Amino acid sequence: MAYRTTAASLGLALVLSASAVFAQEQATPFDMSGERGPAVEKPAAVEEEKPATETPVTQTGEPEKKAATADPAARRYIIPAETLLLEGEVASRSFPVFLTKEQAAGADAISIGYSSAVVVAPEASKFTVVINDVPVKEMPVQSPEGTTDMRLPLPPGLLRPGVNRVTFSVAQRHRTDCTIQSTYDLWTAVDPARTFLTLPAEKGGALLTTDDIAAVGLGPTGRTKFRMVVPEMGQPAATNALMRLSQGLALMAKMPNQTFEIVNALPEKAEAGELTVLVGTAGDLSPLLPALPASAQTAALATFVDAPGGRKVFVLSGPSWPSIEGAVEGVVSPVDRPLGVTREALSVRQRNAAEMPLVMGEAALTFSSLGVPTSEFSGRRFRTGFDIGIPSDFYADAYGEATLMLDAAYSSEVLPGSHIDIYVNGNIASTVPITNRDGGIFRHLPIRVTMRHFRPGPNRIDVETILRTQADAVCAPGASALPEPRFALFDTSELRMPRFARMAQLPNLDALSGTGFPYNGLTDPIALYLDRLDSDTLSAGATFLGKVAVASGRALQIRPEASALAIGERNAILVGTISQLPPLVLAQTHIAGESASSWGAAAGGGQQRATQDAFSEWQSRVRTGSWRGQITAFEEWLHRTFDISLSSLRLLPGPEQEILPDARAGFLVAQGDSPEETGAWTVLAAPTGDALRAGMDGLAQEARWQQLGGYASLASKDGKLPLDVRPVNRARFVATQPWTFSNMRLVAANWLSLNILAYAVAFCGLSILLGITTSALLHRFGRGS
Repeated sequence: MAYRTTAASLGLALVLSASAVFAQEQATPFDMSGERGPAVEKPAAVEEEKPATETPVTQTGEPEKKAATADPAARRYIIPAETLLLEGEVASRSFPVFLTKEQAAGADAISIGYSSAVVVAPEASKFTVVINDVPVKEMPVQSPEGTTDMRLPLPPGLLRPGVNRVTFSVAQRHRTDCTIQSTYDLWTAVDPARTFLTLPAEKGGALLTTDDIAAVGLGPTGRTKFRMVVPEMGQPAATNALMRLSQGLALMAKMPNQTFEIVNALPEKAEAGELTVLVGTAGDLSPLLPALPASAQTAALATFVDAPGGRKVFVLSGPSWPSIEGAVEGVVSPVDRPLGVTREALSVRQRNAAEMPLVMGEAALTFSSLGVPTSEFSGRRFRTGFDIGIPSDFYADAYGEATLMLDAAYSSEVLPGSHIDIYVNGNIASTVPITNRDGGIFRHLPIRVTMRHFRPGPNRIDVETILRTQADAVCAPGASALPEPRFALFDTSELRMPRFARMAQLPNLDALSGTGFPYNGLTDPIALYLDRLDSDTLSAGATFLGKVAVASGRALQIRPEASALAIGERNAILVGTISQLPPLVLAQTHIAGESASSWGAAAGGGQQRATQDAFSEWQSRVRTGSWRGQITAFEEWLHRTFDISLSSLRLLPGPEQEILPDARAGFLVAQGDSPEETGAWTVLAAPTGDALRAGMDGLAQEARWQQLGGYASLASKDGKLPLDVRPVNRARFVATQPWTFSNMRLVAANWLSLNILAYAVAFCGLSILLGITTSALLHRFGRGS
């Protein structure tokens, strides 16, 4: 009987086991080929804490038991952008990470989330992580089906207090294709939200001194926010202190995508990449901060204080606003650059984790000094580059040429038809063909680089080499991964900049975004007009001044004005909704007066767009077969064939066209002269206060800030479209250098190159004058025949 019971129990167990296996197969289906289904990527919000291992872990499903989510404040995000794409066969990007002493000692690992193209061959492709020039890990690129999360332990002592350089580089090869075009299909995407240094929770976001403000860091989307809590923000006395403080904080952090938000209530918490700053008198801040030091009742105070919730906030307080201004000045003055002190580099470490040399004139810079190492390359398309800074009074975009003295070598398998291309700010500036079939070495090969694409401020110069070989034409199996180098670039190569004309121009938003001109060198305070002292307008003004301060390398002296009409002939910055700006300001900055009532109106915007569409349609109809159409076609042919426009064939440039923003525009920046043309006025405007703050926050992102140019730039409502830049037709010259004949000769050469008809008239006039003079001399000497 017992035997029968045992057998029955065993049979029941087997049935239950078979049922469980069948249920599992139904829950996890497999296709007939045996391939697993697509990976289900785990959201970043429920990411598990993984052990310290170098093995990549691709999330293919939900874990059985979720671990507690790590404190975001204990993460130091690295990438100052929403996305990072490493494209091509070789690519590298470096980023600075500022750490306090406690953070540098406590950081124990770096987490990386990345994905790659399906066509990347993992056996021949490498992803390398380098910190402070020390390789941390080299791994195959193999994440085509989703984001792979890596957690790499860091050796003790690798990170240091202050700036640390983190570099991500890839070497990628195609699985099957050997063509040049196939190299554009290679990419590795690093997820900024899943790439960070891991810190102990008790040391993650702890800032203790003023010097620690530089370690405010980034958020998961690559942005930095300073939230300034000002209970009495409507007081006119507070405006100067807030605007001055925003510039000082921006100079301390020097983050590429930093914004300011001015509110009157203390937020419940601060996320990664955010710093809460409280500004106000001791009486205003006492209800918000029970731990406010009693010394704030009698003297100025600038320190970190414990806030409700167990976090630290930065506090500037005192018995009155004049004392608070003193505390602000004590914070700003150590990072401010005094007038008269010339800077030799642009402090934009976010580009390559290094200072950018500022080229003021004739100079020779080696690649080694620009951060470009000697490299050997075995692929098809090699690309590398460097950054230089150009001063605000650069005036050589029509005639100037720089020279790249190239030291390089290529093997005998490289075929004619290969070439070396030089790009300036993404625009091709020069091409050098490779014609020798037996290989060769370039020793200071001069490559002329036109300077028409240079602009004041940061400039990117890229060297790209396209290599064609017979082996790539055949493309045998495994040929794309051959290690034999075909090309070498040596760090002894040089960039030689000529002596160029130095003459500033206004209006010029390119110079404003690049170097802060014309406000960067003023001794008199700049007039600042805010149409109302509310959160939106103050936030937009603080964000704009923070960006200009970083571009200028110094904090600007600001004097708030209650009325725009009180500005007079001074240099000024005006911020407000379009309807609150006086007609005089709109006229001087080339903004149509009717935009004050029509911009932002739903019905009017739709009618305006319909009118523009109808006008464009009739214009295309009238042009067909008419003499105007022939002139337009001739102008297009001139521009396409000789890069000449009819505007350059005018003796005198025409006036700037008035700006009438359409329904797609949500924010604009415009610049013009004061009524007597002795000062520069810059206007930030939008239809509403919300659009004003949102538009300035979008413009503060580094990629869009570098697009700012012309006499006006308009941003779309959603911030996704490129800026609508209106080029300058008539510029006013502003002398920045002592008068010299050599500089004026260069200025004249560039002006005549821009105004071809004036050059032709001057040439004909001088030729006629020479003929008359020669004839008169011949008659005088009796040789009239």
